[in-house]
Amino acid sequence: MGGTEWDRVVPYNVDVSAALTMARVLTFREGDYYWVHDGRWGFPERPRPGSIHELWADPVVRETGTHSVLDIWDVCGPDEESRIASAAPLTRETAHRLFGTDRPTRDDYQRAKGSLWGVVEDRGHGYYVVLYRDGVPDEISFFEVMGD
Repeated sequence: MGGTEWDRVVPYNVDVSAALTMARVLTFREGDYYWVHDGRWGFPERPRPGSIHELWADPVVRETGTHSVLDIWDVCGPDEESRIASAAPLTRETAHRLFGTDRPTRDDYQRAKGSLWGVVEDRGHGYYVVLYRDGVPDEISFFEVMGD
């Protein structure tokens, strides 16, 4: 399938794990992911799985992922190494390099979005960044670059 990148923005929650859960639920509900049906990648004419559990029961999905936030299972703390299938916070230095601040707004994020993919060091690892409005946390964006 080649390289893909995705992102998902949700309302801010001090509990980043809860924000991730919300992102996963919304993504599944909206069908914004790749899936397999009868051994073939799903397209709109193929039925979607009825649950996240059913989605992940398919061995092809387990091997290749969904190319969405559904591939992220937990979050890393600020002092933890990033790991596959987890989302780590962008470092302050990376945020400052991308956005010119360590407290980016949604507009900063949208302007820099194309550059995000250039700073991600570990393919298959998710990241998140808190987005601010009027100096107050407002949203969290989860994102990942997969493949090539």
